[in-house]
Amino acid sequence: MRIVAIMAGGMDGPAESGRIGEVVAERGGTLHWFYRRKGDVLPLDIDAFDGLIVFGGEVSVHDPLLQPYFDDLADLIRRFASARKPVLGSCLGCQSIAYAFGAAVKPQGFLEYGFTSLQLTEAGQDDPLLKGTELQPKLFEMHSDTFDLPEGATLLMSGKAVKNQAYRLGDLIYAFQCHFEVTPEIVDTWNRRELLGDPAQDQAHIAELIAQAQQDFTQYQAAQTDFARTLVNRWLDLIDTTQV
Repeated sequence: MRIVAIMAGGMDGPAESGRIGEVVAERGGTLHWFYRRKGDVLPLDIDAFDGLIVFGGEVSVHDPLLQPYFDDLADLIRRFASARKPVLGSCLGCQSIAYAFGAAVKPQGFLEYGFTSLQLTEAGQDDPLLKGTELQPKLFEMHSDTFDLPEGATLLMSGKAVKNQAYRLGDLIYAFQCHFEVTPEIVDTWNRRELLGDPAQDQAHIAELIAQAQQDFTQYQAAQTDFARTLVNRWLDLIDTTQV
């Protein structure tokens, strides 16, 4: 499997792809990284690739300075969709897919951070990737933007504070607002890079959120890892199916 991996933010792909990168490697796949911050040109020819994963990041799809980049990324997403090649998005990737198919991405007015109770919708309970997983999983979140569902999308998971948490477009495109892929070490890196010391954030509140998340990793990380490994393996099965 040769998979295009998009890193639109400041993350280090191999070190911060978490369970997604882990499962892809176990399945003998290769992630081919394209970094916005390094000026990587997005691939024009996708014939050599079997799928597309768009990872998270601290930037915003609605940032006017980044519109040319996200327009190019939207075109890439649509080309994979047209070629019937699976697409997976996490957090910013989820928002990027929504944007690619005409939906609004916008600030939600607060930071949703930490392990969050989500709910599988009726469609989610019957979805090929989610069937048999927990009905109310607790999964890690770290985002300040949200999105409208693209036309024709099926909502798979919802939340109380932020309704749209996961959706499917057709049978090969999946998008998740949560960071189901993370480990405590990855989140510690993100905290130091994006939250701690940021004058735009209430540092007392941030300290409380981080302390709670550190406790919650002990309780919820094993279940989140099971969720992530199931989800990514089933998504990779889609690639196997499309290669037949």
